[in-house]
Amino acid sequence: MYRMIVVDDLPIIVNRLVRLFEEHEHLELELYKAYSAYEAIDILKKTKIDIVLTDIKMPGMEGIELLREIRQYWPKCKVIFLTSHDEFHYAKSAISGGGFDFILKFEDDDVIMNAVSKAVSALDDEYAAMKQLHEAQMQKRQAIPLLKEQILHHLLYAKGDSRHSQEQFLELGIPLHVGLPIHLLIGRVDDWAAITGTTDRKLLLYAARNVTEELLNVSVVMASVTVDESRFVCLIQPKACVTAKSQEDLPDDIWERTAAFVFESLPSIQSACRDLLKLSFSFALGQEPVMLGQLPEAFERLRSLFLGQSGSGRELRLSDRNATNTDSPVAAARHKMQSITIKKIELLGRYLDNGTKAEFDTQYEEIMGDTARRDVSSFLKLEVYHSLASVFLSHFRLHPPTPDLMAKVELGKLTQANPQDLSWGEIKAFFAVMASHIFGHKGETKEPGKDNITLWLNDYIENHIADDLSLARLAEVVHLNPVYLSRLYIQATGVGISDYVNMCRLEKSKDLLKNTHYKIYEIAGMVGYDSVLSFIRFFKKQMNMTPQEYRNV
Repeated sequence: MYRMIVVDDLPIIVNRLVRLFEEHEHLELELYKAYSAYEAIDILKKTKIDIVLTDIKMPGMEGIELLREIRQYWPKCKVIFLTSHDEFHYAKSAISGGGFDFILKFEDDDVIMNAVSKAVSALDDEYAAMKQLHEAQMQKRQAIPLLKEQILHHLLYAKGDSRHSQEQFLELGIPLHVGLPIHLLIGRVDDWAAITGTTDRKLLLYAARNVTEELLNVSVVMASVTVDESRFVCLIQPKACVTAKSQEDLPDDIWERTAAFVFESLPSIQSACRDLLKLSFSFALGQEPVMLGQLPEAFERLRSLFLGQSGSGRELRLSDRNATNTDSPVAAARHKMQSITIKKIELLGRYLDNGTKAEFDTQYEEIMGDTARRDVSSFLKLEVYHSLASVFLSHFRLHPPTPDLMAKVELGKLTQANPQDLSWGEIKAFFAVMASHIFGHKGETKEPGKDNITLWLNDYIENHIADDLSLARLAEVVHLNPVYLSRLYIQATGVGISDYVNMCRLEKSKDLLKNTHYKIYEIAGMVGYDSVLSFIRFFKKQMNMTPQEYRNV
């Protein structure tokens, strides 16, 4: 509802116009009367007025002077002047000075109503535009963490491409200087213990990034990003880079001092993560800073330290300066082979999910045989073990094991065993036996009965709300044709699978928004959305309001 004041030194005109608008309730106006410009100003000082309908010629203060006063209090107020024939040119100059419209005093009621209706429509349009701009700004702010993550991933993986501006960094809240070198720091979870959920792991890695930043920001600025299920990377510069224009503005030894500060702070970071998060972390630091375009090579070099360094596998503090001849051709070839081994392991997950035992066995033998023929360092053994464990845990998250299968496989070893206590032969046999049981179980598993398949699916959906819940994926889980499953589900429940998935995601979102302090983009990930904008569109379509608006209600 808008507020309008009618101003004229003739009470008969004011009262007639107020009665006119009271009779036309469709405009929904809250009406005020003033019998002089001074009386109108008293009202304007105390009350936000949206429309002023005023005589242009009044004793004491004329309409144009009143317009100037109105602009001081309510700049967006629409001022409509009432004028007589001999004041026509005067009224036109008032419009050029910021008035909204002018009409003759004794025009038909329809003309007066139309002028005020135009003012109401203009206010509606302005409000709609302001609301749209506000929503766009809110969406942009909510999308910033995702855009920031994409930029940082691009810096680490896009070799030879460093086309990023300082303005872009500032807009996304990345506190780094694009023209100055950067130290890289990689943090890795040594053992996830019993934490198997993808969402839980993401949140703990995010918390570890915050701990690292909190303990380092006394001397450095940094941006961090999660790069896989067990690692995060920090891009670090000394604080002096914030105000520096070039390398010449910085002390000669600042990079050496920064590397020393970060490396000597690692024990405190590890201790904090151990106490607060109940997790042990290892770190690898790039002692020599590199420019943006060199980040992918530096990143790959640091990652290889975890594979090639001998020694214990827990709470390590590594740097590329004390690595053994990592730039030699032999060392480079060895690190490349170790990286390929880890990538090959990731393919095993597809064979497990698809039930293709022959391909799995061939690939598994190749991986384990090639690794065994090389000198298996403690680091490589640890990395291979955890990579294989991750593949099997991911499979069990998508295909929850039945009590039958659980009795055959030693699930506890996936999260609680210490690989350092196992021989290479024991590791190879453990995963081979587990795979054999999984493939055997797939062969024995019968198609779920039509009576209970929907109940089982509903339970699966509710417990895997952050995962891929497309029709194709759900059909794969229950070993049915997607079209057949869709038809069967609708017949049994009366709703489509996607509708049920959306309902579960909506309810989970509402619960997280009302009962937790997670940020919008974090909740988006928890309910299965990689894009925060997609999540916002989904939520607004379902609830007719944005997630933030729902949280504020």
